Amino acid sequence: MDNDFNINDCWNKIGVWGREVPRCPELEGVVHCINCNVYADAGRRLLDRNAPAEYIGERTEEVAKEAKKTQERNTSSVVVFRVGDEWLGLPTNLFQEVVEFRKIHSIPHRRGKILRGLVNIRGELQLCVSLGQLLGIQRGEVHGNNVVNGVYERMMLIAKGDARYVFPVGEVRGILRYTHLELLSQPATAAHDAKNYLCGMLHWKEKGQERHIGCLDENLLFPSLERGIA
Repeated sequence: MDNDFNINDCWNKIGVWGREVPRCPELEGVVHCINCNVYADAGRRLLDRNAPAEYIGERTEEVAKEAKKTQERNTSSVVVFRVGDEWLGLPTNLFQEVVEFRKIHSIPHRRGKILRGLVNIRGELQLCVSLGQLLGIQRGEVHGNNVVNGVYERMMLIAKGDARYVFPVGEVRGILRYTHLELLSQPATAAHDAKNYLCGMLHWKEKGQERHIGCLDENLLFPSLERGIA
């Protein structure tokens, strides 16, 4: 309570909550302190006073903590990788594994632009596809364990329901967390077919470098991969 705010809490002394005598003479008429004008006036003064600085500080801190919790609940994440010269992202929950580049085994009578063959991942053969071909990205093909400036080409295994696909990438950058407010609309000037599979763009600044990450829509990508290997 502010030092300048003084109130005579007679109800705690000679009223129904007090023990002092003589008792308040008004009790005979009002029966209880809550029916008394003195009690009501004190309540109004208490509510109308300026909030103490300590109270404002405490409430500000509580609101900030709650806002942070809300933001965390609304946070999503993508795994960022490069295909050709394009930086892309897919939801983290889709990824099963990231492995070194593996030999791709062709499938007799089943070769197309998107389906590249089979890859052995931990003793299981998985379908290997080309995102570069699907998205129309130039130089989107990876052909082996090339190392450029310490960056290794990798293969990524993703899964949704019963669908599982492996695809080669030029580089895996890591996990990027974002809020939905940070997801930007894709530019209308996007030239390749990737624009048809994006749900938005993210602006990522890392070590002085700025990148635009195209976030792929899993609900568009997986059906297209299924059609592409049929």
